[in-house]
Amino acid sequence: MAGYRIWLTDATEMTYYPRSTPSGLFKQYFGYGRGRARNVLKHRVIPRIRQMLPLAILPAVVLAALSFVHWVALIPLLARCALCIAMGFVATRKHFDEYGLPMSGAPLVGLAAMIMHLARSSGFWLHLAQAATSGFGAKRA
Repeated sequence: MAGYRIWLTDATEMTYYPRSTPSGLFKQYFGYGRGRARNVLKHRVIPRIRQMLPLAILPAVVLAALSFVHWVALIPLLARCALCIAMGFVATRKHFDEYGLPMSGAPLVGLAAMIMHLARSSGFWLHLAQAATSGFGAKRA
């Protein structure tokens, strides 16, 4: 940063426009992951554990590809999928009055979480890999 500070306030209003397709959601969160990687590299910070957990999804997917060797390789990915579906039910129940989504839609909330986490993880790791191969300090044109 050029000596400026970021000021966060609840006085600013924003409107969020939900993505209408899974691919649109994936692209949005892929970009978030790339941006997070840029910030990590630029400021040389280590993200908190809460910020790192979703980044473990891409490695879990890669590990699952080894399930033909042994089924245990599937456990991290299956556990994350089950957690997302369960949290989809929790979120749907908690926010039913606010959004009116019936409980039958709860698995879709979990599916959206899976898409967001995979995309964010993919964007993060891809950017780190690109930065490593092009030099960590290199600026993009």
